Amino acid sequence: MLKLLKNKNFSLLFAGNLVSQVGTTFYNFAIGWFILTLTESPLQAGLYLAFGAVLQVLLVPFAGVFVDRFNKVRILVVTDLLRGLSVLAAGFVLFILQNDAAILGLLYAVTFILALNGAFFGPSATALKPEIVKDEELNQANSFFSFINSIQLIVGIIAAGIFYVTLGIEWIFIINGLSFLLSAISEMFIKTPLKDKTKESALSVASYFKDFKDGFSYLKDKTGLLQFMFMALLLNVSIGPFFSNVLPFLFNLELNRPPLHLSIVQVAFSLGMLAGGIVVGSLGNRIVIRSALRQGLSVNALMFLIFCLLVALVSNGRMGYTLFYFSLTFAMFAFAVANMWVNIPFNTGILRAVSPEIRGRVLALMGTISSGFVPLSMLISGALLEFLPVAAVVGILFSVCLVPYLLIMYNAKVNELLLSLR
Repeated sequence: MLKLLKNKNFSLLFAGNLVSQVGTTFYNFAIGWFILTLTESPLQAGLYLAFGAVLQVLLVPFAGVFVDRFNKVRILVVTDLLRGLSVLAAGFVLFILQNDAAILGLLYAVTFILALNGAFFGPSATALKPEIVKDEELNQANSFFSFINSIQLIVGIIAAGIFYVTLGIEWIFIINGLSFLLSAISEMFIKTPLKDKTKESALSVASYFKDFKDGFSYLKDKTGLLQFMFMALLLNVSIGPFFSNVLPFLFNLELNRPPLHLSIVQVAFSLGMLAGGIVVGSLGNRIVIRSALRQGLSVNALMFLIFCLLVALVSNGRMGYTLFYFSLTFAMFAFAVANMWVNIPFNTGILRAVSPEIRGRVLALMGTISSGFVPLSMLISGALLEFLPVAAVVGILFSVCLVPYLLIMYNAKVNELLLSLR
């Protein structure tokens, strides 16, 4: 895999993403903890998480059309610059704000800007990879980006757990803003063939919706792909709130533990991603996608069941905190390894299967469908945590998780899709 770093364009994209993602993780961990502390309400925290997520879900499919028509590197640079300057400015404003309502309003404004630019950045970065690496190196390239996610989670979460207490939320904003600016500088030097200028300027309302329709037609016509995306949606609806709502609520308000405790658990998840990415990258094209997905999902379902049991036992006083903590940390590591065993081969297969002309909008639509109801699930989970015991909420999430797991394993069309990917 290391020979990929000799590719200058890939190295610049890799470095830029690594820096900005460390800052983003740093920011996301701290902001979730800060809002829970500020409002002492899981419903308010869920509402904030849902706000940013729903904006991204709504904007991404439309952004995908622009990604296919305009230069992807230019999109990366502009969106990182806008995010960096906005977050940096908000950090300085936070030094003078004293009113809780004004602070909360500023956080929502920043989230809007991040979601708007993130909707364009994500599909651009993903669709750019096949344009700067060889086809046979694509699986290794995706593994490298899982490596980015792992490193940024490890560094960002540990730093957030420490700096949130020592520096305060203002410096979290400033550091995140600087990370976006550094990423933009790195991306400026990526060289990839520019699209024809006349094609870039030819986007009209009619052609825009035609392009959007073409992307959706691909999803509909590709056997099993649409069904798989809806099943992935149900998985994300059940698993996402466990990480975004349940764990912060459990450690902060239920168990009254410092943020560093939660950050170490999430670092275990990051280490699992790192280990899984290295294994998948080293195996390369020898992995059979259908087998990898079935194996990984089986482990994920088992680990999620263990999550639920651990939360139920510790919240009811039937398990000591030390045993709970070490057990949860181990289960997080195993869950992340299995997650990489599923995600990297499947994403590589899709990148190879979709033609470059429609890749951006197809990937954007896939992301929207698979995450479409996650914002609503965050909001509902936050409301449930206001009124139900945390063990009951976790039980509901696990019940929802079982449905798509069984459908993915045994649906004929989905299995036909998986067998067709390489």
